[in-house]
Amino acid sequence: MNWYKHAQVQRLSLQDALDRKMFGPVYHGTSSDSRQQIDQEGFKIFEGEARSGQISHGYENTGYGYGPCPPPVHHLGYGIYFTTSKKIATDFNYGTARGIKTYYLEVPRLGTINFGSTNTMMKWWVQNGYNCELAKTDRVAATQALTQNLKSQYDAVWFKGKGLYRLLDGDQICVFDTARIYEIDKNLSQPGQSGAKVQRKSDGMKGVILDKKSAEGILQQYPGASSWLNPETKWIMTVKWNKGGTKYNVQDVDVIFL
Repeated sequence: MNWYKHAQVQRLSLQDALDRKMFGPVYHGTSSDSRQQIDQEGFKIFEGEARSGQISHGYENTGYGYGPCPPPVHHLGYGIYFTTSKKIATDFNYGTARGIKTYYLEVPRLGTINFGSTNTMMKWWVQNGYNCELAKTDRVAATQALTQNLKSQYDAVWFKGKGLYRLLDGDQICVFDTARIYEIDKNLSQPGQSGAKVQRKSDGMKGVILDKKSAEGILQQYPGASSWLNPETKWIMTVKWNKGGTKYNVQDVDVIFL
């Protein structure tokens, strides 16, 4: 079995991720042991047969759909898999959200697919370098060839998984280079930035800034906003409060930046 790794996962603030127009947020569900190893050594890309060694998931080596060709070991080739769905990440995290971290991906070459048919999926694999005859005798080599071809075209591939019913694992993104993975570090957020904490003046409730826009920009786009905007407001934010959920159009004059 081969494996490839990068150094420890790079970290940055949410504001930096947004400013750099990265893809996210995404999540990676795994075991507590694997999570500890990722923290210490970074992500590793393992190449081998499904459910062998460090590979705990993957397709079984049987026919796919109604055809005789076995599927590749992994749906989108060998890489690190993320999802935009925290529910799916929780399923892969052994049913708990504990320890799940938020990541953003630097993947300007992002391929997107949304197939709901096994036949269509197999055609896509073959079109992207998957050799069915090779797969019948050496599925790892066939999956490696698929991976290299996808990697030459994309930094990551996003399978949205939306069909008439839930497909496979649903929403998933495969990243081919671990250097493109960034963990959001709340400690790097500066007061007033996305990812930083605020406190509501009216009742002391604390929350985290998810996004912010200038009031001036909002007024230029929607002049009618002047009817509810405080004249002193400079920033309008989306805030996830500790209690009460996420609220939009939170004005900076109504909070204390922590």
